[in-house]
Amino acid sequence: MNYSDHELKDALQRQDAPEGFAERVLARAAQQNSAQAKPPASWLDLFTQPFVRWASAAALCVALLAGGLHYRQVQLRAERERAQGEAAKQQLMLALRIAGSKLQLAKAKVNEMNTNETQHQQVKE
Repeated sequence: MNYSDHELKDALQRQDAPEGFAERVLARAAQQNSAQAKPPASWLDLFTQPFVRWASAAALCVALLAGGLHYRQVQLRAERERAQGEAAKQQLMLALRIAGSKLQLAKAKVNEMNTNETQHQQVKE
C-alpha cells in the first residue's frame, strides 16, 4: 500500500473530538478508580497478588525456622538440667556413703568404749 503525501496529509489532519467525548473519558476514569479503590471481597483475595503470596511464604518460613530454633534451645536446656541433676545425684550418693562410713566408725568407737567400760567395771567388782 502506497499512500501519497496528499492522502497522508488528509488522514492526519486535525479533527475536533466528537460531542460528549470528554465526559465519557472522565466517566470511565472515575469508574476504573472506584473499582481499584474497592476493598477485596474476602481476605483470601489478598493472596491473589504475587507480592502478598511471596511475603506470606517468607513469613511462614521465618516462623518455622524460629520455632525450630526455639524447640532445639528448649531441648538443650532440658539436657543440661538433666546432666546437672545427675551430677548432683552422684555427689549426694557420695556424701551419703562418706557420712555412713563415718557413722559406722563412730558407732564402732562407742561400742568399743562401752565394751572397755563394761570390762573395767567387771574387773572392779
